[in-house]
Amino acid sequence: MIGPKHGGIGRYVFELVQALLKTDQENTYKFFYNQSGDEAIKLLPGSNYRINFIKVNSRHYSFSEQTKFLRTLNKFNLDLVHFPNFNAPLLYKRPFVVTIHDMVHHKISGAKKSRLLHFWAYKKVIGSAAQKAFAIITVSEASKKDVVSFLNVPAEKIRVIYEGPSLSTEVNEAQVKKIKNNFFLHRPYFLFVGVLERKKNLINLTRGFDEFLKKHHLDMDLVIVGKPDKHYPEIKYKAMDIKHKDHLVFADFVEDNELAALYRGAYAFITASLHEGFGLPGVEAMQFGLPLLVSNTPVFNEIYDDAAIYFSPLDTSDIAEKMHLIVRDKQFYSQMQEKSLKRSQLFDWNKTAQETLEVYRQCLKDKTLT
Repeated sequence: MIGPKHGGIGRYVFELVQALLKTDQENTYKFFYNQSGDEAIKLLPGSNYRINFIKVNSRHYSFSEQTKFLRTLNKFNLDLVHFPNFNAPLLYKRPFVVTIHDMVHHKISGAKKSRLLHFWAYKKVIGSAAQKAFAIITVSEASKKDVVSFLNVPAEKIRVIYEGPSLSTEVNEAQVKKIKNNFFLHRPYFLFVGVLERKKNLINLTRGFDEFLKKHHLDMDLVIVGKPDKHYPEIKYKAMDIKHKDHLVFADFVEDNELAALYRGAYAFITASLHEGFGLPGVEAMQFGLPLLVSNTPVFNEIYDDAAIYFSPLDTSDIAEKMHLIVRDKQFYSQMQEKSLKRSQLFDWNKTAQETLEVYRQCLKDKTLT
């Protein structure tokens, strides 16, 4: 998956490719993609003597990826390959870099027994990629520690490179009014952005929000933007099992311009996630000067620093109290807005590309010495 319509790794790939093509005027690139990336490829510079796009059509995490994709890679005899996720073909033997975004599958195991074989395959592939890679890129110091711990690789092999925000902040009042009308948002609202998966801890978030409304009698909404996780469809229904469920707004997938308008119109950003590699939605929210209310986890402390208010993600009363704190104290609210905007300036995809290019160059240099 690649492109602005994909979250997570798809977004990472699309933004990194765009920024690399602007940053690097020296190297030649071949980009391998599946059919799901057709639309995104149209948004990138067309093929020329320095850039080529090659459609492979091997489904991610499949046997075809380990065989058909492997044969395609071997055909080109590439100097260096960057696998933007851990799923590098096991038998690929030329130099490569791999990005490992997080170790969530090691830390929060799946509940579906039918996926045990998938979990075994995942551990085999990620372990092989980590050991064979010339270098590992990850997106936070917190993720780096996890990679070292779970995959038994030396810390000096890993380079931490932050991601950047992607949305345009040029949003006018008419756009905000339109998106509010589309979702019937007539009250101030907290905004959550992310896939409705287990690690996002959405059930505790909505219960904390429910306590906040019960205790303080405030008229606010919680807007939840993100697709349900197909493996855990029950999350949405359990999250809705609260007294004030009419104050929940599920927006599913929205286009980038709509998401930007939702950020612009929000009162504050909130997430009770238990584990992240980076936390891109919070960085996007900071661009818009939104105060952040987030789980007290190492990665959020690292990425958001003093631009966030922290709560225990397992304590719904603490979630409720921190929501009340940002509502009741207007001066504190303004201070958090300023901190949020200031912090957002640290994150930029062009910087990501420059630092990634440095990793490529070092790997190519090391390759010539071996």
